[in-house]
Amino acid sequence: MIFELSFLAVLLARVECAVSSQSNFSLYAYGTGLNPGLRLFYGDGHAYVGSKAPSFISQAVNITLSEKGDDAQFVATPERTVGWAAQPTMLVDMDTNSFDPVGFTWGNETLDNSSSTVGFGIYGGWAFHRNDEGTIEMKFYATPTNESDVYLVKWNGGETKSVDGISISLRTQAPVVITS
Repeated sequence: MIFELSFLAVLLARVECAVSSQSNFSLYAYGTGLNPGLRLFYGDGHAYVGSKAPSFISQAVNITLSEKGDDAQFVATPERTVGWAAQPTMLVDMDTNSFDPVGFTWGNETLDNSSSTVGFGIYGGWAFHRNDEGTIEMKFYATPTNESDVYLVKWNGGETKSVDGISISLRTQAPVVITS
C-alpha cells in the first residue's frame, strides 16, 4: 500500500509539472474591430501585433514565448537568427496610472519599481498576468500605429482609465485559415 501511494504521488507530481508549464508558443490577438489572430512579434523592445512589421522599426522578429522559472516569466525566442546576446523577458508596467507599451527587457537591465517581468501565465490558451495580490489580469490593448493592421500592444495598469485602443485577448490559438 505504501508503494502504491508513493508511486501515485510521483505520478501526480509529474502530471502537475506537465500541466503547469507550457512549452514554446506564439500569441495571437483577438478583439472587436481587429482582424482576428494578428500575431505578436518583437519590435525594437516592444510587443506588436500585426500582419507585418511597421516601417519605422529597425529590428522586428517573430518570436515564440515560453514560461520560465518559478516566477512565471515569458521569455522570447526569435524565429530567425538575430544578434541577441540573451533572450528578452516580457514586461508590463503595473502602475495604476499607466497605459504603457508591453515591452521586453534583458536580464541585466534595471527596472523601475512599477515594472513586472514575473507573474505571466497561460490558462486555457489565454495569456494573463498575475499581480502582486494574486489577481489574474488580462489588460492588453492594441493601439494603432501609422500603418494598417499593425498595433502596438499596451498594458492598461489603470483599468478604469479611458484609453485610445482596442481591448484584446492574447491567445495561443492561431486563427483559422480557410482555403478554397
